[in-house]
Amino acid sequence: MTQLSEIALDSHFASQLRSLQSYSKEHPVSQDDHDISQRWMQHFQNAKGLDKFARNCMLLMMFDQLRDLGHLSKPFTDLKNLIRPMDDLLNEYHGTTTMEEGQLSPVEDIQDSDTNVSNYGSGSSGFSPGTPYPISTNEFESIKRSNQDLLKEIDSLHSRTVETEKLYLSKSQILEKQIAEKSAVAKTKLPQEGIYQSCRAACQLLKNWPGESVRLNFLATCLEPFLQNDMITSLQVSELDLSLENTLNAMVKRACSRRDENVRMLYDHILCQEKNDLKEKEDKVRRLQESTRLERQRLRALAEDLKRRENFIWRHQAVATLAIAGLSSNDQRSPSSTNLKCESCLKEMSIRKGHMDPIGRSSKGDVVDLEKLSDALSDLSIDKW
Repeated sequence: MTQLSEIALDSHFASQLRSLQSYSKEHPVSQDDHDISQRWMQHFQNAKGLDKFARNCMLLMMFDQLRDLGHLSKPFTDLKNLIRPMDDLLNEYHGTTTMEEGQLSPVEDIQDSDTNVSNYGSGSSGFSPGTPYPISTNEFESIKRSNQDLLKEIDSLHSRTVETEKLYLSKSQILEKQIAEKSAVAKTKLPQEGIYQSCRAACQLLKNWPGESVRLNFLATCLEPFLQNDMITSLQVSELDLSLENTLNAMVKRACSRRDENVRMLYDHILCQEKNDLKEKEDKVRRLQESTRLERQRLRALAEDLKRRENFIWRHQAVATLAIAGLSSNDQRSPSSTNLKCESCLKEMSIRKGHMDPIGRSSKGDVVDLEKLSDALSDLSIDKW
């Protein structure tokens, strides 16, 4: 292929690019398709030599996909094809759509290139801004024949593209119909029992859920029969599951906090009540101890008083006994011997003679009882209260 044929291919590429830009302004494409097309445009601009023909065909295929399908498909969506030769891609896919009616035809592009070639002699060529050079008639005829051969090749490729497009459309319609039928059959055959079992399994998961350390997947389990072949909805349901788990964790934490607060308040109330009861008991014990101490003091005082009374009565009885016995026998004795008798001897003598006062006997019994009571009370210690 000569240098001028490459120029014609570049002109055709520029015309196709203008048509694509015009169509993109009227029919905006998605951001993903825009980014993919920019990658391929950079790849197309680096084409050299024989790759330029394949480049033009690939650009035509891209335009047809955007016009007929509304989006890009293979081979453009597979970015690994950027490193493959464009001739191989073209032979593998053969294009999918036809050119737009308002688009410049390959014949017109070649005629434009012929016009540009004819202007080389007059210095008005738009492809070579440098100094013009003369072209001989034979060379011009050779270039013209090459352009005609290129035109025939483009027409042949265009017809193959149309046939491939028709085949692709027919197969695409058949495939879409089969997919729709399968989806309809799957929906009609969806058993209600499966939904019931999925909901029961989800309830069991919720019942045995240990907390935020393990994923719950409650909604995904409930809707499992509907999500088997829908990846997009599955991702959305997974996000909802995560939100549900966070909500449940927050509710459990709030409930635990309220319970802990109630238990703490209850313990504080019980502790305060026990402190008050203990204080009352201590006051009561203190009062009892004080009353016991006073009672012991009173009993000791009574015991001492009774002892004094008993001694007085013993002395009085001894004197009375001596008076009754008479002083005749006592006068014969020495006064010193009489004075030497102790008080205990006098008591013994009065007891032997049996002239003790009954009042004294009863007083002595009372004294003994009081002494026993005093001894019993003395054994009680304050610590026992």
